[in-house]
Amino acid sequence: MKGLHVVGVSHAFGNNRVLDKIGMMIPAGDLVCLLGPSGCGKTTLLRLATGLEKLQSGSIVVDDVIVAGEGTHVAPEHRRIGLMFQDYALFPHLSVTENVAFGLTGAAKAGERVMEMLDQVGMTAHAAKYPHMLSGGQQQRVALARALAPKPKLLLLDEPFSGLDTNMRGQIREQTLGVLKRSGVATLMVTHDPEEAMFMADRIKIMGDNGRILQAGRPHEIYYHPKHELVANMFGLMNRIEGVVEKGRVETPLGAVRAAGLEDGLRVQVLIRPEGVVLETNGGEGGTPVEVLSTHLLGHDNIVRARIVGGGPEFYVRVHHAFEPELRHRIEARIDPEYAFVFPLGGDSHAGRPAWPDPPALETTAAE
Repeated sequence: MKGLHVVGVSHAFGNNRVLDKIGMMIPAGDLVCLLGPSGCGKTTLLRLATGLEKLQSGSIVVDDVIVAGEGTHVAPEHRRIGLMFQDYALFPHLSVTENVAFGLTGAAKAGERVMEMLDQVGMTAHAAKYPHMLSGGQQQRVALARALAPKPKLLLLDEPFSGLDTNMRGQIREQTLGVLKRSGVATLMVTHDPEEAMFMADRIKIMGDNGRILQAGRPHEIYYHPKHELVANMFGLMNRIEGVVEKGRVETPLGAVRAAGLEDGLRVQVLIRPEGVVLETNGGEGGTPVEVLSTHLLGHDNIVRARIVGGGPEFYVRVHHAFEPELRHRIEARIDPEYAFVFPLGGDSHAGRPAWPDPPALETTAAE
């Protein structure tokens, strides 16, 4: 198979196991994002793939060639792997052209390849400049050109956009994705930014702090069908309510939620994304009266903090339009089950079922 194949990779630093039987396949032309909290082993996996760290257990295959495994350790410079660092690591004493040419052989062909790559990333006008004369976004594009110039079999990106401001990050991400898709190279990108992973990836792999992959799938599957509490919580604010399963349902202050597949009497937590709480002013069916405590404009939408009338629990709501005029009306809240999930409390969080929740750090029980 063209691309990357990781089989049963485990790794430890002393008594601290950071990777536990990791496996993944990245075909040529695909971009996979490895998403997880800091310290969960994402960068360690990149270092093992490049050969900067010696593999302890398992195997790593690039384009059907074993580059790391039992008795095998191909040197980093012979693996045909491109690596783009978080800080870009451009050589300050070399020009843009010289940075991109680094590692290429054959003067004539190297010159053609350098200009081809600079053209792809829109940096031909800056070919004679030095890194300190470039903006962060321009440095990022030069680093990408340098990583792709030798035509690697695999490209590894370690937090490649973390040093850019918000506006520049969106623009550079889109440009980078276009360049990668045209190159057809298998790409593994490490990030802790869920929005970035959703934008960039063909598939996302979520790593937990136990060194294992908790869930893998396309962005839509990960977002709408999380199989683990950590996966559900990875994508921003989450409301949380505790309850008990009875007859396949959980009663909550905002109504009952389905808990299919979970036994009666099981204590669970119901998680719901802010966009899963629907506010209505026209007396919708089955709504619960609520009062708005505050609204926070985020540009493209509002985050509303609300509370059930009479002193019930607080929760967060995402509203995709200006909200102030509606505050003069009676407001009711209901749940959109597509954004709601149920997980057992203090047990196997992998047994999650779609359902629904309450606020981030604001934990309550359904009885309240």
